[in-house]
Amino acid sequence: MNKKGSTISVPVVIALMLLLIGGTGSYTYLFNTGSAQRETLGDPIFVEKGGDTVKRELGPNRTEYTFTSSGILNDNIEYNKKGEYISVSKGNNVTFDQGKGVISTKDGSESANYTFIEVGNGTDYHGASVYSTNSTGKLSFLNNVVVIFKGGYDENGNYALKQWHWK
Repeated sequence: MNKKGSTISVPVVIALMLLLIGGTGSYTYLFNTGSAQRETLGDPIFVEKGGDTVKRELGPNRTEYTFTSSGILNDNIEYNKKGEYISVSKGNNVTFDQGKGVISTKDGSESANYTFIEVGNGTDYHGASVYSTNSTGKLSFLNNVVVIFKGGYDENGNYALKQWHWK
């Protein structure tokens, strides 16, 4: 990244994701729900709930989804998200998903764009997102921020997600 506010490209995020899923030792350490997680990543900056709103089959093993969610950022900023992603089935209940979205403050006065990749195994998934914004207010800190996340779906298809700032 340079100091002119450029964003991190999707290939860089993919490389970061491959590092995450490449070794079970570091993955377990990063996503352990005990004290190792807090020591490594701190408390989550995003906590949200949402669900897929539209599902469209694109062909064998490829499905397009749209989603909406809402949550709390940094324990005090309410937000809404919407976006879309393509899910590719890799067999054995494993999917690789790539998408993009927009996060907006609850009042709609600020927004940030993001791209993400994730790997899922049915009800659980994990991945990385990169945010960019021209905001000068509450969301300005999201410009060029990389987060890693972990989430899961319930029996009704709704998800809960936590994201940590990857510093």
